[in-house]
Amino acid sequence: MIARMAELPLPQSPPRVATDRSGRAAPLPGAETASADRGRALLESHFDLIQDKLQHLGRRSGLPQHEADELRSWALFRLVEDDYRILTRWEGRSSFPTFLTVVLVNLMRDYRVHVWGKWRPSSVARRQGAEAVLLERLWVRDGLPLEEAIYQMRAEHGVTLSPSELERIAARLPRKMARRKVGEEELQHVAVDGQVESRLEDRERREDALRLQETLLPLLRSLPAEERLLLKLCYRDGASMAAISPLLGRSPRELYSLRDRCLKNLRRALAKAGLASEQVRPLLGWSLWDPEGGNVWE
Repeated sequence: MIARMAELPLPQSPPRVATDRSGRAAPLPGAETASADRGRALLESHFDLIQDKLQHLGRRSGLPQHEADELRSWALFRLVEDDYRILTRWEGRSSFPTFLTVVLVNLMRDYRVHVWGKWRPSSVARRQGAEAVLLERLWVRDGLPLEEAIYQMRAEHGVTLSPSELERIAARLPRKMARRKVGEEELQHVAVDGQVESRLEDRERREDALRLQETLLPLLRSLPAEERLLLKLCYRDGASMAAISPLLGRSPRELYSLRDRCLKNLRRALAKAGLASEQVRPLLGWSLWDPEGGNVWE
């Protein structure tokens, strides 16, 4: 018995798997090289297709020629970096042209963020709905001519609004100044007085104040006369609730509740219009709501 046991093979310990510093299994020797070779082969064999798709993307997005050239250079660099990491993700589950289309569209979006910063729709577009947001993205962000943007919305995005309806939406969208790249020589002739940021902040405050006035005036005028008088006496004239109580024939407690209810409704309406409390708070001042020729308290 002992002799037979001695003849049995000893149990083998499992092979040790190399790991990296994070504890994950390290790639087998030569695996990275093989993956990079595969990615390089995909790039070389489909280079003309990649160029054609990038040219189509630039033309469809309305990029001028010099920006389309920059897009192609930037996208090719992204395809090559990290040993062709993006291209080696293709596993054959779809055709390579289909895979490539998805990759290049995503790279186009990344390129815009890289060059222009992350784009967010304006509050005006958000208030008008999904069609306005899409129109602003194509027309304002992507720089397409309005007719082309409207055509794409109807032909490629399933929008059923008529061209005239979309043109009316476009007329209400804010237009931002197009970015223009210049060299250092031209920048040397730009006068800077150290007040650029303060002027930008002042302009933003003026724009917020105008929006606040345009939104708040109709809201205040729509209030019942008693509530409008209460707000006027509280905030414009600075009267206390004890002084207002005999004028309106209500107890101070009732007046506090009425005032809080009015303010809550106003805050909700302003938030719905895209004016957050942090935008409104620095602008509060009752002179703002008494423009010439239109006293809100009348």
